[in-house]
Amino acid sequence: MAGNLGKRDKALHFISRQGPVIPIQIGKELSIDTMFAGAILSELVNEGKLQVSEHLRVGGSPVYYIKWQESKLENYLKFLNENDIKTLQNLKEKGILKDRDCTPLQRVSYRIVKDFAKSLILKRDNGEKEVFWRYYLVNEDAAKQKILDMVNNKEKKETQKIVEDIKEVKIEPKKEIFEKKEVEIEKPKSRIRKEADVDIIKEFFRINGIVVWEEKVIRKDKDVNYVISFETKLGNLKYFVKFRDKKNITEGDISLAYNEAGKLPLMFLSKGELTKPAKKIINDEYKGVVFRRL
Repeated sequence: MAGNLGKRDKALHFISRQGPVIPIQIGKELSIDTMFAGAILSELVNEGKLQVSEHLRVGGSPVYYIKWQESKLENYLKFLNENDIKTLQNLKEKGILKDRDCTPLQRVSYRIVKDFAKSLILKRDNGEKEVFWRYYLVNEDAAKQKILDMVNNKEKKETQKIVEDIKEVKIEPKKEIFEKKEVEIEKPKSRIRKEADVDIIKEFFRINGIVVWEEKVIRKDKDVNYVISFETKLGNLKYFVKFRDKKNITEGDISLAYNEAGKLPLMFLSKGELTKPAKKIINDEYKGVVFRRL
């Protein structure tokens, strides 16, 4: 027990000098195996002496650090995917962003990279909630005050505009206009079995010798995620598959699916077609993405 306590103290001392670390570094420093080093770090986290990254991973391992070393986590940004690095750079420059003003890619990214993007929820008197994002190094209290100032200034401007509009409005007598419209009788739609979509996907998997490991229904018959694998000359390949029942697949759809895929390559299936911007983003940014129209 005493030896273990000594190793924990040495680990803490090393981290205080070195900055954020991963288990393999502690293992080398203390001449112990990585698994034992990870156990020591976990104990220190449970005792509140260390912090551990939520999403950030280096070679599959989380990053451990002392609370006051948060700023040094930026040294590990390079281990995130390229798109998350870009979205975080934008958040760092702005400091605070309103969720509804973010692009689909940014909204997904900020919800994933929780070590660097922190959410703040503004609750209004009418019960509505609005989500804001702050870069993790921006002081939380200062961010809250800035958000309140932003909201109050916007409301003042809107109130002023309403008053000006009321002053300028001219009341004119209403003219009753009656239009003669032919009543259109809607033709009964033929019922299409929703199971057909599922059958198409299963048939695609069957023909291509694909094994399904996971299936997650996001929206029934509209949005489904799969984790699949299939044999190639290079060996067994594993893919994240997104199926969307949509006429036009946009760049936003591709970006969201790409982020959902995480470290797995993405295969996108749909009965619809790619828009020009979607084709461009695949060619320019997501070159490994495979799109198949069913």
